[in-house]
Amino acid sequence: MDLIYLRHGKTDWNDRGLLQGRTDIPLNEEGLAQAKAAGEILKNYTFDAVYCSPLSRAVQTLAMAYPTKSFVTDARLAEWSFGVLEGKCVSEEYFRSFWSFGQEPLEDGESIEDVVARVFDFYNEIKAKHPDGRVLVVSHGGVSGAMHAAVCGISPDENLRKYCLPNAVPVLFRAGSEPVLLTEDFYD
Repeated sequence: MDLIYLRHGKTDWNDRGLLQGRTDIPLNEEGLAQAKAAGEILKNYTFDAVYCSPLSRAVQTLAMAYPTKSFVTDARLAEWSFGVLEGKCVSEEYFRSFWSFGQEPLEDGESIEDVVARVFDFYNEIKAKHPDGRVLVVSHGGVSGAMHAAVCGISPDENLRKYCLPNAVPVLFRAGSEPVLLTEDFYD
């Protein structure tokens, strides 16, 4: 299965360095433009299935990048719940510490183990449904690190922060291979 992953476009909270998590923040003007630019790449592809996070920034990104009425929202693709830290700015060092296994869950939020478990569950389900297909997934930065681990066989015990994807850049994941950033001149 080929999985093309698209993280949502930028929001005002991305620009301000605030943890969004499950807080439903819409795309800003830059994010809308990023999603439209991603659409210039995705227009060359057809998909056997399209899955999206239920949060509006992901749904808006999908609507701009790959307009289709045939998609499934899946709660397992919602961003990591940062609990009481949502809407706050934290240092990169503190933020990076969340991404290692064995940390306490965030107050009123999830642990990295929780995120990895639901993303692995989603990935294994779609891999079974579409073993030879091409699937588009539109989701979030936190989910992208866990998805990278699921598809590429990275130990989830590793700190997954370094595997988060940039906003609104389509990435091709193929089991056993390194991810490929898609550009307008790349077509597989």
